[in-house]
Amino acid sequence: MNTLKIPNGSAEIQEVNGIKYLVARLDEPKTCSDYLAELRRGNPVVVPFSKRGHLTGILKRESVFTRYETLVPGQWVTFIPCEKREFKV
Repeated sequence: MNTLKIPNGSAEIQEVNGIKYLVARLDEPKTCSDYLAELRRGNPVVVPFSKRGHLTGILKRESVFTRYETLVPGQWVTFIPCEKREFKV
């Protein structure tokens, strides 16, 4: 399997490139603040691609350092908390 798929049930574990992800079907919409709270707790999050830019701006403003990887181009992105790092200008 090379991409994450929305599960038919409530949640399932899927593996992409040797990394296992817990993928859940959410009945309620999650906000960027919910994702931010998870990242502050040190948990990786998978977000819809449409929220990537907005969440990136919030993370930068709040000084929460992450790395992100596109899981499914145009659909899903994962943000993983990381140590503070300097950016080249």
